[in-house]
Amino acid sequence: MLEMFKTKLQRFLDPKDILASSGIQQGETVADFGCGNGFYPLAAAQMVGENGMVYAIDVKPEALEATVSAARHQGLNNIYTIRHDLEKPGVAIRDNSCDAVILAGILHLSKLQRSILKETYRVLKSGGKIIVIEWKKERLAFGPNINDRLSETQATDLLAKAGFRFQSEMPADAFHYALIFSK
Repeated sequence: MLEMFKTKLQRFLDPKDILASSGIQQGETVADFGCGNGFYPLAAAQMVGENGMVYAIDVKPEALEATVSAARHQGLNNIYTIRHDLEKPGVAIRDNSCDAVILAGILHLSKLQRSILKETYRVLKSGGKIIVIEWKKERLAFGPNINDRLSETQATDLLAKAGFRFQSEMPADAFHYALIFSK
C-alpha cells in the first residue's frame, strides 16, 4: 500500500525532478524543514552522495521513522533526522552550515512563517539556496483550503521580507509551484 501511495505521489510531484532543477550538487549539505515521509530528503541524499549530508527535520516522530526506514531500504547513510518544531528556534543545525534548505508544503501550514524563515536564514550559508514548493492558489477538489494557500507573489514577498532574494522558478506540476531563493 505504501509503495502504491509513494508511486502516485511521485508522479504527482517528483522530488528528484524538482531537486535536479535546483542545482543541488555532490558533497553539499541540505536540510528539509518539515520532511514528512522523506520524499525530498531521500532524493537529496542521492544527489549529494556519500560526501554530502541531508538533515530531515519534522515535529512528528512517525514521519522521521518513515524517513529512516526508507533511507535504510535504499542504502542511504547520509540522512540525519531531527525532531523539532520549526516554529520554535534552535533546530540542532549549526549556523551557516547548509548549502540548501527545502521548504516543501510547510509555509501554508504555519501561522508562524517568519519563525520558520528566521531559522532557515540562520542555518543557510551565505549564497545558499531555499527551495520553496507550495500549492498553487487555485480551487481544487483536493489539497489544502484555498484560503490557507500562498500565491507565488505572497511567497515571494514573505521571503523577501525575511532577507532572501528571488532567483528563479522551477517546473513542478499542475497543482504546485517551485521557487528558488538565495541568502
